[in-house]
Amino acid sequence: MEGTGALFQLAENFERALSLIDPLVAEALERSLSGRDLDLRQAAELLRAEGRELRLLLHTADLVRRRLVGEVATYVVNRNINHTNLCIGSCRFCAFRRPPSHPEAYCLTPAQLEAKVREAVGRGATEICLQGGLHPELGLEDYLELVRVVKGVSPELHLHAFSPAELDHLSRREGMPVGEVVRALKEAGLDSVPGTAAEILSDRVRGILCPTKIGTGRWVEVVKTCHRMGIPTTSTMMYGTVETLEERAGHLLLLREIQRETGGFTEFVPLPVVPHRTELASLGIRPPSLEENLRLHAVARLVLAGYINHVQASWVKLGPEGARTMLLAGADDLGGTLFEENITREAGGRWGQGMEPHQLRSLILRAGRIPRQRDTLYRLLD
Repeated sequence: MEGTGALFQLAENFERALSLIDPLVAEALERSLSGRDLDLRQAAELLRAEGRELRLLLHTADLVRRRLVGEVATYVVNRNINHTNLCIGSCRFCAFRRPPSHPEAYCLTPAQLEAKVREAVGRGATEICLQGGLHPELGLEDYLELVRVVKGVSPELHLHAFSPAELDHLSRREGMPVGEVVRALKEAGLDSVPGTAAEILSDRVRGILCPTKIGTGRWVEVVKTCHRMGIPTTSTMMYGTVETLEERAGHLLLLREIQRETGGFTEFVPLPVVPHRTELASLGIRPPSLEENLRLHAVARLVLAGYINHVQASWVKLGPEGARTMLLAGADDLGGTLFEENITREAGGRWGQGMEPHQLRSLILRAGRIPRQRDTLYRLLD
C-alpha cells in the first residue's frame, strides 16, 4: 500500500489527471464537482478506486467538503452510557450483549444512571448518548424513567438516545405503534435518536449478520417516524463484513433518499467493523484497510453531498490517527469525547474509552483544520 502522504498528493494537474483515468470514474468525479447526484453504478465504481483514481477521489471529496462546510472541523463533548447489556439479540458482530441468565448481565439503577450523568455535567458535557441491549423485561415506563433521570439532572442536556432497534423492541413489547412510543419519549424529554442498528441496509446481509434484528424496511420506517415527529437522527453504516461494494453504495443511496424525503438526518457516521472478539473473527473477517476506510468516507461525502453534509470519522473505530486522516478525505467531524465506551472495547477495540477535548482539537489542528466544539445538532459553541 502507498504511504499515507502519497495518497493525498496529485502529481499532475487535476484536469489532466482526470483524462488519464477510467472514463466512468472521471465522469463520476466531474459529476460530483458539478453538484449532481451519483447513481448506484458510479458510487460502486468509486468504492473500487486505487492508485491515481483513489488520489483523485480523495482530492474531489476534500474539495466538495470545503465547498459545503468550509475549514471548520467539529467535535461534541458528550458522555456515552449503556444502560443495560442484557439483550435477547443474536448479532454475530456483537461481544457486548449478555443473555438474561449471564452473571455479567447488568441494568443500571436510576441512582447509578444519575451519578454518571452528574459526572458528565461536571466535565462539561452538552449531550448524553444513552443506548442499551434489547432487554426482555424493560417496557416503555422503564424507558420514560431513564429519560426523566437524565433530564432531572439537567434539563439543558441534549438526550440522544435509544436506537431504532430499541424503539422497535419497545413498540412490539407494548403492542403500540412506534409513533406512539416516540411521542411518549419525546414528551418526556428525548431530543434525538442515534441512527445505529443500521449495519448494512440489505436484508441479505442482515440475514447473515443479525437475522433476529430489525429488518431494513422496519429500520427505515422507525427512522422516518422519528423525523416526521420532529426527532432528528444520525445515520450510520457498519461496513467490512459480508456486504458487496454495490450493497455499500445502495446503503448510501437509501440514506440519501430518506433525507430527500424527511430532512431528518444530522450526520453520517461510517463505522468500520471491529471483529476481533466476535463470531465474525472465526469467519476470517478482519478490519478494513486504510485505503478501504478512505474510499468509504470519500464516497459517502460525494453521494450524500447537499443532503447530509456532515460526515463523522469515528476515532473509536479508526483510532485517533485514522480519524485525523479521514479529515483529509471528506470528513468534517470527529464525534464525541464519550468518556465511556463499551461496544467497541468489548469487540476488541484498542483506542480507549474517551478523548479529552484538547486531544480532539489537537487532531483537528494537525489535519490543517479549524477546531470548534458543537452541540448535537451541529450548532457551533463558543
